Amino acid sequence: MPDLYDLEALVRATRPVPDPQWAARLDRRVARRFPDAAPAWYLAPFALLRANLAPVGALAGVALVAVALIAVAHPSSGGVSGSSSGGGSMSASGSSGSAASKAAAPRNLANPGGPIEDAGVAASDRAVRQDAQLTLTTPVDNVSPVSDRAIRVADRLGGYVQSSNVSATDHHAFASLELKVPSAQLPDALAQLSRLAHVKARSQAAEDLTDQRSALQAAVRDARADRDGLRKRLAAATTEKERAALRSQLQRAEHRIVVRQRRVAALDHEVSYATIDVTIAGTRRHAAPAAHGSSWTPGDALHDAGRVLEVSLGVALVVLAVCVPLALLGGAAALAGRLVVRRRREHALDMA
Repeated sequence: MPDLYDLEALVRATRPVPDPQWAARLDRRVARRFPDAAPAWYLAPFALLRANLAPVGALAGVALVAVALIAVAHPSSGGVSGSSSGGGSMSASGSSGSAASKAAAPRNLANPGGPIEDAGVAASDRAVRQDAQLTLTTPVDNVSPVSDRAIRVADRLGGYVQSSNVSATDHHAFASLELKVPSAQLPDALAQLSRLAHVKARSQAAEDLTDQRSALQAAVRDARADRDGLRKRLAAATTEKERAALRSQLQRAEHRIVVRQRRVAALDHEVSYATIDVTIAGTRRHAAPAAHGSSWTPGDALHDAGRVLEVSLGVALVVLAVCVPLALLGGAAALAGRLVVRRRREHALDMA
């Protein structure tokens, strides 16, 4: 076929001639069997990841959905405010007791566990009276021990017992405690007390007394100003009658200062300590232990099945938490490997 021979001769005549240096380097690499190429053991994981990229992506998606569902089902809870189950209303209690007043940072009215947000008055300058009411239920024979532990909680936090009343018989038990704890320790006190027994009801209330304290402090300053003015008038008096009248007025001014200072101190003590009314109600005694060889009820089976599912889900989440980062790193490494191979191929074509 003469036409094919002519076409072959034409192609051979017009073929490109490679650079002699590049051809020499290629020949040397061929002779050495391409020693610079990546070994098979290095490229094998990348090939495996590329082949299973879709399952790995699906696994990562399932892990993200599970984490999102758990976050939605168990959101983080803030400070306790308002009333919980069982709604007993909180009534304000008067301040009493002879313990020394302690400075404590008051809490936010809307959220007693959080900071105060007021542009006009700093958190440390506010006066907030806090009260809490807690109702616990426990077996009859456990009322007295729970009462003792509640008192120890107040002692550990720097508080004291304002009043206590414990009544216990064989079939009935009841305890009523009025505890005083530093206002800054109120969240910790409620948390520790709530762990002593079953919480039937829990409520908190707060009252801002900042304006009242400011008014009392202003009254003290006014009384002192009156006293200072009377002292100046007494020093300038010229007659004995005038001096006697000024001394009487000065004595009354000193008495007003003392009374108003005591009111300020009483209010400071009232806001420095929070009041917790703890009620402990006794229920039926502990149930007797089940007899040996008792039957395994469907309720027990359901509980055990739920526990098994809970543990299985926890293990699966832990495995996903380990596998997802490794899969992401492997995917990134596979992508980098493909880019390197492509760059080498392009470089080789450019050299040609």
